[in-house]
Amino acid sequence: MNSSEHENNQQNDLLRAYIAKRDHSKCQWPGCGRNEELEVLFITEENGTDEEPPVYQNGITLCAKHKDVVLLQEKMFAPLVYDLIQLVEFEHDLVLTEKTYKGILGEQNKKPSDAPPEFPE
Repeated sequence: MNSSEHENNQQNDLLRAYIAKRDHSKCQWPGCGRNEELEVLFITEENGTDEEPPVYQNGITLCAKHKDVVLLQEKMFAPLVYDLIQLVEFEHDLVLTEKTYKGILGEQNKKPSDAPPEFPE
């Protein structure tokens, strides 16, 4: 793994941690709210290249069941998941979410830190 891949992986891990915290570690599928077997599903990403993996830019916390539903029927559920992401971000504070994403993604030109960033409640 080269330095660029390491930085992208670190950014993606920070985004996953932020999204899980933002979503209160619960599935965001309407009516679910499960807090076991959670994964962060990214719906949009910057395409990677052979030299650099993709950098994720958008995500939502889903339980394994609902993530599988979305992945099996991606074309049908993608608009719903996109709307869910927008709703979750709106309820949390879209400006704060965008600022946090930009803060994490803006770190790509800086030396990575071992300390995780502080995420607002």
